[in-house]
Amino acid sequence: MPSDDDDDALIAQLRRAASEADPVPAVVVAAARAAITTRNLDHELARLVADSADADLGRSFEAVRGPVREVESRLVSYEGGGVQVDLDLSPSGGGLRLIGQFSGPVAECTLEQGDGASRPVAVDDLGRFAVGDLPAGPVRLRYRSASGDLVRTAWITP
Repeated sequence: MPSDDDDDALIAQLRRAASEADPVPAVVVAAARAAITTRNLDHELARLVADSADADLGRSFEAVRGPVREVESRLVSYEGGGVQVDLDLSPSGGGLRLIGQFSGPVAECTLEQGDGASRPVAVDDLGRFAVGDLPAGPVRLRYRSASGDLVRTAWITP
């Protein structure tokens, strides 16, 4: 009769074979980490107001000036904690560039990445900010409104 040690060894062997034959894509691992870190219920989830990737929301974005770019960026607006934030996420080199603006005061802002990394975001007096050299993958903002509300946006990718 096989023992538990035999079962454990067989499972370890199967796990090694599966990871060599069909490894989990990095995008799936990043999405799983992102889903797990969403569990903090102390934060309000910002409501999606507009998304250039979804014409069904009833609002659209149009370029104001400048030539049409070959690489399209994704324009998204969220609202939460009495503040609206507009984001422009675009591919840049091998990674991403995020440009945004808050319409309303925020006390602090942090950018979270799908791999679990985070970095503070400097927001100027007009609510503008930019973050470059981001690795490709999902990102989201976590901010505290002037009234003290903790808010997170949903994950976004270009």
